[in-house]
Amino acid sequence: MGLEKFDDAIAEYIETKRKHTIKALKMAQLSDSEIDQYCAEIEKEILGFVKCNEPYAQLLMDLEHIHSKKYNLYSLTEIAKKKNHDNPSYVIQSWLRDINTLQFLYLWEKDNNQYFIEEAAKELIEKTKQPSFTMTAKLWIKNTRAIGIRSKQGHGGGTLVSQEIAIDFITWVFPEKRYELSKLIVNKIMQLKD
Repeated sequence: MGLEKFDDAIAEYIETKRKHTIKALKMAQLSDSEIDQYCAEIEKEILGFVKCNEPYAQLLMDLEHIHSKKYNLYSLTEIAKKKNHDNPSYVIQSWLRDINTLQFLYLWEKDNNQYFIEEAAKELIEKTKQPSFTMTAKLWIKNTRAIGIRSKQGHGGGTLVSQEIAIDFITWVFPEKRYELSKLIVNKIMQLKD
């Protein structure tokens, strides 16, 4: 799903910008060809900006689809269903077995949760090295007092997380999202250099 649904809004913005620019440039007594050239450059710049920021906009749209306004959290279960519709909990559990995931969750909690039990988190991270150990969201929450991830049973339940954690999960589950995010970061760095 691309940004095609915004094509009309982008075209309208460009046309409005063009009208204001023409009015201002006519007051500056420029020729019609100079005005047309200037407006073409503005349109090119706007479309370049849209293209450069498409991965970011797409990621925001992806997050909006899984946002629970009730809890102001994002549903990992909904993301996981896109990967494995029949067993989304397996996808989440696999992500939680990744030591990098737990270190990421550790850093998030340390930064955002004054009641986070760091020692318990370190013990769980160490346990993931054992092949028989199975990490679950409930276990992480119970042992560490985590607040960045929540697990809810029953209708409307699932695994809910903060926005940063949702982005980490999306990029773990879908390598193409990780690649797009990397491209976005590179584009932003290049914009800062210009």
